[in-house]
Amino acid sequence: MQDTVSARPAASAADGPFITPMPILEALEALAAARGLAHDPAALSAALPMAQEALAAKLAPLALARVGIEAHWRPLGQRAPEVADLPLLVPMTGGGAVLILAAARAGEVTVADAGGRKVLPYAALRPHLTGEALHSGSVDPVNGASDLHERDLIRRNPRAWLLGAYLAERGPLGQMLLASALLNLCALTIPLYMRAIYDRVVPNLAIESLWALSIGVAIVLVFELLLKKIKARFVDAVATRVGQAVQHRAVVSVLRARAPAPGLGLGAMLTALRDLEALSLLVPQAIATVCVDLPFVVLLFGLIAAIGGFTVLGPVLGALGLILVGAVCNHALKLASNRTSKLIQARSDLTAELTGGWTTIKANHAEGLFEGRWDLISDHLAMAGKQVRHWSELPGTAAGLLVQLVTVMVVVIGVLQIKAGLMTTGALIAVVLLTGRAMVPVAATVSMFARAYQSLAQFQALAGLLQSEPERDISDPAVGLAPVRGAVRVAGLSHTFAGSGAPSLSGLTFSVAEGERVALIGKSGSGKSTLLQLLAGLIPAQDGLITLDGHALERFAIPHLRRKVIYSAQDAAIFEGTVWHNILLGMPEPAAEVAERAIRCSGLDSFVARTAEGYMRQVGARGSALSGGQRQSLLLARALVRDPAVLLLDEPTASLDVASEQAVIAGLAEATRGKTLIVATHRLALLEIVDRVIWLEAGRIVADRPKAEVLAQLAAQSAQASTPASTQPASGKQGPREAA
Repeated sequence: MQDTVSARPAASAADGPFITPMPILEALEALAAARGLAHDPAALSAALPMAQEALAAKLAPLALARVGIEAHWRPLGQRAPEVADLPLLVPMTGGGAVLILAAARAGEVTVADAGGRKVLPYAALRPHLTGEALHSGSVDPVNGASDLHERDLIRRNPRAWLLGAYLAERGPLGQMLLASALLNLCALTIPLYMRAIYDRVVPNLAIESLWALSIGVAIVLVFELLLKKIKARFVDAVATRVGQAVQHRAVVSVLRARAPAPGLGLGAMLTALRDLEALSLLVPQAIATVCVDLPFVVLLFGLIAAIGGFTVLGPVLGALGLILVGAVCNHALKLASNRTSKLIQARSDLTAELTGGWTTIKANHAEGLFEGRWDLISDHLAMAGKQVRHWSELPGTAAGLLVQLVTVMVVVIGVLQIKAGLMTTGALIAVVLLTGRAMVPVAATVSMFARAYQSLAQFQALAGLLQSEPERDISDPAVGLAPVRGAVRVAGLSHTFAGSGAPSLSGLTFSVAEGERVALIGKSGSGKSTLLQLLAGLIPAQDGLITLDGHALERFAIPHLRRKVIYSAQDAAIFEGTVWHNILLGMPEPAAEVAERAIRCSGLDSFVARTAEGYMRQVGARGSALSGGQRQSLLLARALVRDPAVLLLDEPTASLDVASEQAVIAGLAEATRGKTLIVATHRLALLEIVDRVIWLEAGRIVADRPKAEVLAQLAAQSAQASTPASTQPASGKQGPREAA
């Protein structure tokens, strides 16, 4: 299956002269139409990763699930597909895909490609296909699980979803369980072989029987080795597929969360995703142990009792002892693992602070503070790790001791039974070997529970990611089909951050007309940045209502909203890569005039013109190779190149010098002509391009006036401030200049 396909694959000799493949997204749209569920590409691809406007083929089932179609990739046969399986989406070897709509008895198929429908011999088409086909059908309206239902299940019970993901791999799991059962049967070979040798071959010196039995055992041992490899292969296959699905879901949950999860940081994410492959391997191994190995232990105990009578008391008591030791150790291990997990999170967060704040630490001579914090966490982590290792190793050590004691007990009971004429020497040897074999799954189960307890903290962090409330993927039809004009209205808006004693915003009510330009002024902490983030839909409103063009903001799909409402933060991230990469950040190449205007109006062109690399210049980690002004110009270019209907800017000129600021202000006036602009600023020069000013104080609006009135008041206050203090009238009222 092709991972990605080009936006419009061209017909080539490899595809045959008769085929013009469609892009995957276009093929999915055609498949939905063939199923009677026509949808536009935006509904299929909303919030899915796109590379140069192309959708990865592995995401096709997820895209179809959004429009009520259940789909799965399956191998494609050499013969023409059955009529019941049609229509089929089949990827081409050269990129793109086609639909097989109908099949005739003569071996011909009706194919839909970019050029229309045509009838072709399947034998001529098959060499140009990748070998996989997307089988689809409408979701069961009663029992089916749509993408929305699946996400709801993940949020409500991530453990059940994870178990379901494993059970969905029924084929590999069934083969793994069959291999486990055959392996356990192979384990009986050596004990029964030894019993036959001691009881039949040695007393009678039957050399021919010796050779026959030995050759048979050798064949079984080779077969056992092959079965171990086969079982390991199936375990890896299940773990890899489920592990990839879980990682994808976890990252998607973080990136599409409606609001940042409380306590979500670098340490929490690293804990959740750390050694996920080991966790993925643990589940299929546990399934094999519980479903096959442990039931086989009961069979072994029965066989031991049949051969050795009361010798079965030894392995039964040993198994009970192992379970008791394991229960005590695993409880202690759970407590130690939780403590270690929190310390690892703290160390990861501290590492992020060290790397991100290295310059600040050096400039403030704070090395000693962070060295002390690092040493303190490292010391506690070392002690916690020692406890984890102790309780992890104790079951294995106890298992070795108990197995030896059980062997001694079996030998003692066996000898007494031989003396009483109830057993033979060969039976004793067989019972000893069977006892050792029976104790292995019990010890493995105890060890597996220990690993499960260690992974519990990791899974809890992973469940926290999976349970994040998702953003909306598809817009309400009433707003999805209409163009965004940019009229914004806020009514009774309030917001309080978790853990904060006072609200950041309280009872805000105002409106911004389409194409109007508004400035937000106020002291630091007055709520300007919070208001911009609420208007952008980055954080959900707790109280009150925000509307865009008369529609509540919650009715817009987030991908739809992000294309039309752009928020540029003062401290927005710059990622390692080129200047051009940081401007686009994965968006399709813009029109030339849009890109040229964005770069010119942001002032970035003057910086780029002085470098030999141009837009291919590397910006360094977190933009470390750029100055403050260059960073700000890049961030502004990133916002303008998206050509939004509503532009929300937070201190867009704070790091610019006076000359650069004037150039950027003139550029903003040009770039935002006819667009809605809301800009938070402390720089009075920016007020030149706005129509009105909203003044915030302690999260409340204390003034909402036309720009001319505010500028006149600021000029009067400036003149008043230039007179001696003794001549100024006393006033307890704070002016806009102080807020700005």
